[in-house]
Amino acid sequence: MKKTDVKPKVVSDLTIYLLLFAITVVVYSQVYNYAFLSFDDNQGLLGNRQVRDGFSWSGIAWAFTTGYASNWFPVTWFSHMLDFQLFGLDPGWHHLTNVLIHAVSAVLLFALLKRMTGRVWGSAFVAFVFALHPLHVESVAWVSERKDVLFAFFWFLTTWLYLDFVERRTIGKYLLVVAAFCLGLMSKQMIVTLPFTLLLLDAWPLKRTGVRILILEKVPLVVLSIAASAIAFLAQRKGGAVQSFASIPLASRAANAAMAYVIYLANFFWPTGLAFFYPYPARWPVWEVALAVIAIGVVSVLAVIAYRTRPYLAVGWFWYLGTLAPVIGLIQVGRQARADRYTYIPLIGISIMLAWAGAELKKGPVKLVAIAACLFWAAMTWMQIPYWKDSAALYNRAIAVTDANYLAHLNLGVDLAAQGDYQKALRELYTSIEENPDQAHARNSLGGVLYTVGRKDEAIEQFTQAIRLEPQDAEPHCNLGNALVDAGKVDDAIRELNTALRLNPGMANAYFGLGRALVAEKRPQEAVTYFLEALRINPNFAQAREELKALGAQ
Repeated sequence: MKKTDVKPKVVSDLTIYLLLFAITVVVYSQVYNYAFLSFDDNQGLLGNRQVRDGFSWSGIAWAFTTGYASNWFPVTWFSHMLDFQLFGLDPGWHHLTNVLIHAVSAVLLFALLKRMTGRVWGSAFVAFVFALHPLHVESVAWVSERKDVLFAFFWFLTTWLYLDFVERRTIGKYLLVVAAFCLGLMSKQMIVTLPFTLLLLDAWPLKRTGVRILILEKVPLVVLSIAASAIAFLAQRKGGAVQSFASIPLASRAANAAMAYVIYLANFFWPTGLAFFYPYPARWPVWEVALAVIAIGVVSVLAVIAYRTRPYLAVGWFWYLGTLAPVIGLIQVGRQARADRYTYIPLIGISIMLAWAGAELKKGPVKLVAIAACLFWAAMTWMQIPYWKDSAALYNRAIAVTDANYLAHLNLGVDLAAQGDYQKALRELYTSIEENPDQAHARNSLGGVLYTVGRKDEAIEQFTQAIRLEPQDAEPHCNLGNALVDAGKVDDAIRELNTALRLNPGMANAYFGLGRALVAEKRPQEAVTYFLEALRINPNFAQAREELKALGAQ
């Protein structure tokens, strides 16, 4: 099953475990002073009372049944609930939870590879790269990516339990494999490729035989993967995250997928210009796509040819290709061309290729190159982490290192508006729309700022454009309705506000707007009902309270 190092140990395994854990925690300790981000953290965590209020029976039921934020991952929700239960709104401890899970996973990865191969330093290299590569900063330094560090932990735990099963094939041990895998599926569905990687590990380094039985062993895991993938897809489609082929054609997706495979590899060796969001290109040059496809094909063929003598090359390469497949963009979720967080597990395959190929050379310079590479990546990680310290740093970094990053301009503009810096906010929002005119959210946000600074006719135009682009979004209907009340177009306002409530019955602002519209129509008694409903939904709605007071209802 494994071969052991013949040289006497210079450093004990325990020392490597401790150093790997300690270095990972030290490098990432910066995040303790970092804030929650307005990108996903606000909506998914701070703005989500089911999670923010900690554990409750209703919260547990919600976690299993919700498709909130276009995702289904109950274990991840439980993890966040526990953080809020223990640490409240202090972001430092939420960040450190990510770090600790990541550090434990790195140690477990080292233990796994050493258990399977007996190779200490190759295993340590792979684990170190996993722990401290800059491409993994997004997964660790962003609280909302708790799902990444969790599913990776359960990935490694499931694999460890699988090794137990391989050594002694019993039902009990297999059920433990299934249980750990289910926890991973309920953390993030990207773990669905784990059965495929177990087959790769069967081939090398486990060197198991009997293709039929090896495949049959994985069938229950594959069935669970299919079920979890279906649930995730339905949640993402319901949340509007799944892009249609009309918005991004299949040919564009295939071209971007080929380029993404190559760009991830380039960023592995030279990780600069990293950002939280990479805009989808209008088109890739045909020659670049052709070269990417040829390169992928050539490496794949060479890996297969070399399998008999160097099986780790094929295992590592197909690990990389296979584990990236669910997020490579053929089924496009979101508008990003690629994302650093998607490399969290896949790059283990590339690290394995490098580690075991280097070990075969047995040259002094190889070790020096490996050490230098690890130090380089660790230094780059140390410098990359501060870009995640707050929302402004994250968005400004993305604007600096990418072209036409409309999402970064949009998010920065929304944040500036919340801080009362309306002129800068307008500049960022106009830039965002110039770079991508078909953004309903950007136009709705721009309309809100224009309305606030008194440019109400322009605001109405932007709300109208937002509705044209996304007619099923309740918020621009609500904003347009409130703006039309001020413009004296009460009938049109009531129509828009009722549409908003049909799309989202829990909108306090829509009830408030209907109350104002009824006041304008001299129907104060009916208006009181709507103001009271707005207060019921949002007890801190000061304007609704003031309207009730003016009507003598409080």
